[in-house]
Amino acid sequence: MKLSIVQKNINDTNLIEVLDDLKETGADIVLFGELALTGCLYNGLEKRVIQSVEDLSIVFQAYPFDVMIGLPRVANNKMYNSYIYFNKSNFQIYDKINLFEPMNETEHFNAGEKTVLFNSGSKKFGVSICYDIRFPKMYDQLKEKGADIILIPAAFPRVRIAVWKELLQERAMQTGLTIIGINAVGDDGTNEFGGTSMVIAPDGAIIAQADEINETIIEVEL
Repeated sequence: MKLSIVQKNINDTNLIEVLDDLKETGADIVLFGELALTGCLYNGLEKRVIQSVEDLSIVFQAYPFDVMIGLPRVANNKMYNSYIYFNKSNFQIYDKINLFEPMNETEHFNAGEKTVLFNSGSKKFGVSICYDIRFPKMYDQLKEKGADIILIPAAFPRVRIAVWKELLQERAMQTGLTIIGINAVGDDGTNEFGGTSMVIAPDGAIIAQADEINETIIEVEL
């Protein structure tokens, strides 16, 4: 399975250009980070128009690969910080369980209630989002459910990026599974984000790593 891991600027919400550039790469799945569709929502939706999951599914069906992406999702008049796997006309959803109060998440999002695996057919991806990384029991649950790989899309500030790296490696060694961390770069006026998207082997070794400041695409076969 070939994965393309997209580390993009938090302010760049034009995903179509990235997807078009990846059409001929032979990727099976393209992975974006947390809230990649909008950037962080410190003040709620901030008058942004958010495409529905159903509309996005139609857009992504035009591409030869599946797409995993973070976005704000509205359901039953509640908003969630969601990570969604778009697989042709189907989609699978994880809603972030552990919201990060210092970035106003608890004011604008509702917390998810359960851990989730994305089933790609050949691999089962355990999913967590950013602040979830600080809750080890969640990763034990994902392993117990049968995860082959664990994804951690994030918007992790650069000032704490050393902690990000340490936690990714800790979760790999804790679970004995491959960990994929997908972070953002750029400064949105409230936070500077530290990139360092990584693929970590089950023993904690670094398979691939992006830098702290540049938009990057990591390609990996797993």
